[in-house]
Amino acid sequence: MVPLPIDRVLHDISREFTLRSTVILSAPPGSGKTTRVAPFLIQQGPGLIGKKVFLLQPRRVAAKATAMRIAEEQNWELGGRVGYSVRFDTKASSQTQLWVTTEGILLRRLQQDPILEDIDLIVLDEFHERSIHSDLLLGMLRRIQGALRPELKILVMSATMEMGPLQAYLDDAATIEAGGMLYPVDIHYRPPKPMQRLDDQVIEAVLATVDRTEGDILVFLPGVGEITRAVETLKRNSTLRDWEVLPLHGSLPLEEQTRALRKGVRPRIILSTNVAETSLTLDGIRTVIDSGVARVLRFDPKLGLDRLELEPICQASATQRAGRAGRQQSGECIRLWERSSHTSRPEHLEPEIRRVDIAGPMLQLYEWGEGDGSDFPWLQAPRPESVANGVKLLHRLGALEGNRITPLGRSMANLPVAPRLARLLIEGYRQGRLSEHAMVAAMLSEREPFQRTSSRTGSSPGMQSLATARRWRSDIVERYRAIQRYLQDGTETTLFGSIHRNGVRTLQETSRQLVRESQEVLRSDPENRTKPAEGDRNDSDTDMILERSLLYAFPDRLAKRRGIGKPKGLMVGGKGVLLGPGSGVLDADLFLCIDVDGGTTDALVRQASSIDEAWLPKEWIETRDELFYHPTQRQVVARRRSYWEDLILTETPVAIEDHDKCAQVLFEATVHDIKSTFPAEDSYVASFMTRVQLLRGWAPELELPDFDEAMMKRVLQQLCIGRKGLDEVRKGPWLDWLQAELTGDQFRAVEQQIPERIQVPSGNWIRIAYEVGKPPILAVRIQELFSWKATPRIAFGRVPLLLHLLAPNMRPQQVTDDLASFWTNTYQVVKKELKRRYPKHSWPDDPWTASPVSGVPKKRT
Repeated sequence: MVPLPIDRVLHDISREFTLRSTVILSAPPGSGKTTRVAPFLIQQGPGLIGKKVFLLQPRRVAAKATAMRIAEEQNWELGGRVGYSVRFDTKASSQTQLWVTTEGILLRRLQQDPILEDIDLIVLDEFHERSIHSDLLLGMLRRIQGALRPELKILVMSATMEMGPLQAYLDDAATIEAGGMLYPVDIHYRPPKPMQRLDDQVIEAVLATVDRTEGDILVFLPGVGEITRAVETLKRNSTLRDWEVLPLHGSLPLEEQTRALRKGVRPRIILSTNVAETSLTLDGIRTVIDSGVARVLRFDPKLGLDRLELEPICQASATQRAGRAGRQQSGECIRLWERSSHTSRPEHLEPEIRRVDIAGPMLQLYEWGEGDGSDFPWLQAPRPESVANGVKLLHRLGALEGNRITPLGRSMANLPVAPRLARLLIEGYRQGRLSEHAMVAAMLSEREPFQRTSSRTGSSPGMQSLATARRWRSDIVERYRAIQRYLQDGTETTLFGSIHRNGVRTLQETSRQLVRESQEVLRSDPENRTKPAEGDRNDSDTDMILERSLLYAFPDRLAKRRGIGKPKGLMVGGKGVLLGPGSGVLDADLFLCIDVDGGTTDALVRQASSIDEAWLPKEWIETRDELFYHPTQRQVVARRRSYWEDLILTETPVAIEDHDKCAQVLFEATVHDIKSTFPAEDSYVASFMTRVQLLRGWAPELELPDFDEAMMKRVLQQLCIGRKGLDEVRKGPWLDWLQAELTGDQFRAVEQQIPERIQVPSGNWIRIAYEVGKPPILAVRIQELFSWKATPRIAFGRVPLLLHLLAPNMRPQQVTDDLASFWTNTYQVVKKELKRRYPKHSWPDDPWTASPVSGVPKKRT
C-alpha cells in the first residue's frame, strides 16, 4: 500500500485501546484515517478486536466507496472480511468483521440490540460534520458504555473539528493527532466581477482552468439546480468535447454517484454538492473550484419546518474542500471569493442538532426510554424550542400520549424513514394500500425522477405550462400517476418533465424495500391486523385513500385558501402560504402543504394536496365561541369557530352572552390607545381634567389625584362594562367617573377655586380658558367690566386671570393681568379709538363708576 500520514500513529491508537475504551483521532484531510485505522485494529488480533467493527459514514455513497477502497487496499473480498450496509443495499456475509455503514443503520440496530452485544468497536468517522445522527449515536454509545458495556470501544475521528468541547465531553478519552495533508495544495482566490451570477462565475473559472490542469476538476456548487444548469452548459461547450462532465449529489442513484468516484478514460469535470467534502477520495482530482456557498438546513420556528438557506461555507469546510485536490498528488484550489473575506467566515458550521427539526431523534429517545432527552448525555444539547417542536409534532402524529410513546409510535420508530413518512406507511398498511403508499413515501424521501430543461428562470417549459394545464386535487397523486403510466406503458413525457429512468428505478427499489420492512414491523401491531384485503384496486379510490393518508402524515401542514381560486392560503401556525406555479391544486378550500420552502412573507408551496373537510377526524376539531374586537366594525363581536389546531375552519356570528368577557375584550382592544376612546368633542370633560391638573399644581395641599395613564385605564375599564363598541365608550359618562376619583371636599375646591366660569359685573357668566402651562384666560368685552376695580384671582387668590379685553367685534384690544392699571393708564387711549369705530356703544369717561353693559344676556350653565 502507498504510505499515508496515518500509518505513523496506527500503533499509538492500538496501544491506547489496550488502556482505555475511548479514543479521539484528529487527522487532517488526506491522511488516510478512513481506510487504514479500522483494518489495522482488526488485524491486531482477538486481544483487541474479537468481534465486529462498525465504521460509520455520514452518507451512503461514502460508506459504499469506503468499503470498496478498504477491500482493494487490504486485498480482501468485498462482502467477505469487509462489507457494507446502506439503506436498501447490503453486501456482507457471516464472515464480515468490518461493517462500513451509515449512522442511520446503527441507530436502527440499537432498537433490536440495545447493548450491541456482538460489536467490539464503533468508529464514528467524519465526526466534524456533526450530523444529528452522529450526535445522537455518540450520546447513546456513551450511555451503553457507562452503564452496560464498559469494554465497548469508541473511536471518534475528525478532520477539521474544534477539539476542545469533544475532549471535555469524552474526558476519559485519549487524543491522538496524525500528520498533515499528504500533498500540498496551492490556494488561489478569484472573486466575482460586479453583478456576476454564480453560474457564470463557475463556468468562467472552469474554462480558465481546463487548459492548464493535468488532472480532473472538482467543482463545489450549493445545490442540484446549480449543478444541473452547469452540467448542461459545460456539455454544450465545444472546447470541452474531450472532457467528461459528471454531476455528484446525494439525490442521484447510488450507481451514478459511484461512477463519479472512479477515474474514467477521459479527463473529468465533476460538479458536486458538499457530499464530496467527506471521506471519499475522488481519483485523479488535481484542481478544486470552490463556489464558497452551500445550502444549509435550518429549522424555521415561524414555519415549523426545516428550510434550506444559502450560506457562505465555514472555514473548516473550505479546508475540507481544498484537501480534495491534494489526496494523490499536489494540486490547486480556486476559491471564488475575496481573500480578505475568508477570515470573516465562521470557523465551523453549527451542528445539526442545534439547527434542524429533531422529531426523528426525539422519537428514537422515547423508544429507548429516554423521554424528551432532558437527561440524555448530549455532546451539545438541542435548543429547548427544537425539543418542544419535535415533541409537539410527535403528539400530532399519534406517536406520543402524554410523556409516553404509544404502540403507534413504537411502530413508527422501527420504520426506516422519518416520522411523517412512517405514519404515512402505517396508514397505507391499515388501508390495504401499502405498495402505493410506499411509492409515495419513496417519492417524498428520494429525488423526483423528472428531468427539467433548465433556463435562466430555473424552470422548464412543462412547469411553465402548468398555469394553463388542467386542475387536479393533489400534486403528489398526479406525480404518482405519472410514474405509474411510465411503468405501465413507457410514457416518459409528463407535465413535470421527462421521466428519468434511473430515478424511477431508485423509487421502485426504495418502495419495494419499504413494503418489506413495513410488513415485518407492522404485522406485530394488533391495531394493524384488521387491515382490509388489497384485492381489486380502483384508481379513484386509491387516489382518495392516498390523499386522506397524507393528512395523517402532515396534520400540521393543513392550510385554508384565502378566497375562491386564489393561490394564497393560511397554514396551521399562522404562516401565510403561496401555491407555486407548478401546483395544480387550485380549487380546494383546504389543502396540505407537503413541499414547502419558507420565506420572509408567504411560504412557497411547491406541492400541495386537497383535503375534504369531511375527512377531518371530529376528535381533532375543536369548536368554541369566541369574542374578539373587530377593527373595522370598531366593536366586540362573537363568533362560533371550528379549529384544526389554530387554523380556523369555519365561523358563524352568535350573540354575545358573556358580558364580563366582552368588557374585558373591549378594554384590551382600546387600552393601548386611550386617546382614541376619550370624548375629545366633550369640552367639559377635557376642561375638568385640565382644571384638576392645574389646581393640583397651584394647591398641592389639596392632594388632588393625578389623571395619569394608570388612572385613565381604571376609568376606561369601568366604562367598558356593559358596552360593546368604541363609540359607546366615547359616549359613556366619562365626567362622572373622573369626578368620582375626587373626594367631596376636593370636588368642591375644584368648583370654587378653579371654576369653569366666572360672573362679571354685567351679570354674565364667562367661561375661563384653561391650558396646562399657561395662565388662565378670561376673554370678555370691555363694557361688561365697568365698575370692576381689580383683576379677579382664582386658586385661593394665588393665580390672577389673564384678561383678554375685547372690542364690540369680539377681538382683543388689550391683554393684561392688571385691570386697575388698564383703567388708569390705557383705557382713555383705547376708548378714543373704539368710540370712533363703535359710536353707538357705551364709552364712559369714568370706567370705575360706570354701569356695565351686558349685551346679549348669557345664562349660566
